[in-house]
Amino acid sequence: MTQAEPMLVAARHDQRLLIENLIQLYLYDMTSFMPFPVGLDGRFEYDFLDRFWRHPYLIMVGDEIAGFALVVDECPLTGRQPCWFMAEFFVLAAYRRRGVARQTLGAALARHFGDWHIAVPLANTPALAFWSSVLDTRKPSIRQLNFEGDDWRLQAFST
Repeated sequence: MTQAEPMLVAARHDQRLLIENLIQLYLYDMTSFMPFPVGLDGRFEYDFLDRFWRHPYLIMVGDEIAGFALVVDECPLTGRQPCWFMAEFFVLAAYRRRGVARQTLGAALARHFGDWHIAVPLANTPALAFWSSVLDTRKPSIRQLNFEGDDWRLQAFST
């Protein structure tokens, strides 16, 4: 049996709750190296979805949800406009190391031509390794910056 091809599918507004739920898994994955507050309802607090709901995507493998991506048209760390920015990118653990992230990232980049910034907190070592690997062929310029008290690696490139 062959695995279905990963696809990046534009999320509809009625799928916002689905992405809100996936964000809980995304934040949980990061708690081993970054603290995220938990509200009185037992859910991680995440106040950025309104800001980042510009180009929301679901990552699908066949009929199965494999993750999500949120793309915005400005860089919140540098204030640069126009500039595409991967605000959030998450692939469920069951789909990692299978090319799903690389393929769907390629699809996102192909849909949004121009300058891109991808930023990762230095504390997120798994994401640093992932982004370095998948962006290597694009030869991004790399710089460190501090944003709201956290140190980040910013990778800039054009599509």
